[in-house]
Amino acid sequence: MSFTVSAKVGAEAINYQALKYGTQQTSMASNYYVKPANVVANGNQYLVTMTIHTSTQLGEWPVTVLSINGQGPANVSKTQSASGYDYSYAFQTPNLNQVVNSSIAINVPNVYTANHDISFKFDTSHLPALNSAAASSSAPAAVASSAASASSSENSTTSSNSTSSESSAISSSSASSRAASASSQKKIVAKTTTTSVTRKQNAQIAALNKKNKQTQTAILTGGSVAVAILAVATYFFIKRK
Repeated sequence: MSFTVSAKVGAEAINYQALKYGTQQTSMASNYYVKPANVVANGNQYLVTMTIHTSTQLGEWPVTVLSINGQGPANVSKTQSASGYDYSYAFQTPNLNQVVNSSIAINVPNVYTANHDISFKFDTSHLPALNSAAASSSAPAAVASSAASASSSENSTTSSNSTSSESSAISSSSASSRAASASSQKKIVAKTTTTSVTRKQNAQIAALNKKNKQTQTAILTGGSVAVAILAVATYFFIKRK
């Protein structure tokens, strides 16, 4: 498997950490990984080339990359020098902000043989720019469009809610006005009724007072006549004696 650089935008030497799989702890294999890595902006992907260097005491290319970032290694090359053996390979990814996982096989004859998982964390402060300006501009545009749509929807909803609230307020005000009018009318009717009853009661009281006065006059008159008769009777009674 191999990758070619179709549209080279830039290349940078990017430092990275070799970590124990799934942790932030430095892996024991870190000393075998040559730093920095070579990162090339290849269209809308990063082409990352890494090298594993082992000493001659460990034998010929004792470390083999089985997978990197979920894919097999590409552009694999093996070279030998006076200091040891170099195993170079590459992989592509659109995002180096995330941790990249890899699986390696270690085979040191008569000493150690095993497969291990390892993680890499890249320094992204000096990454070359990807050739994805159109995609990048369309994404914010889509986000802006989505935001504008959401804002429009929100404004529409707010307007609708406002209209509904105003209608509710008008209805409530109208209902309050009708209630106040009805209450006022009731008060007027009650007042009229009270006035009518008061007049009737006053008339009845006046009539009763008049009758009582007549009765009192009759009693007083009758009393005076009775006193006169009694006096005359007394006079004749005494005279006879």
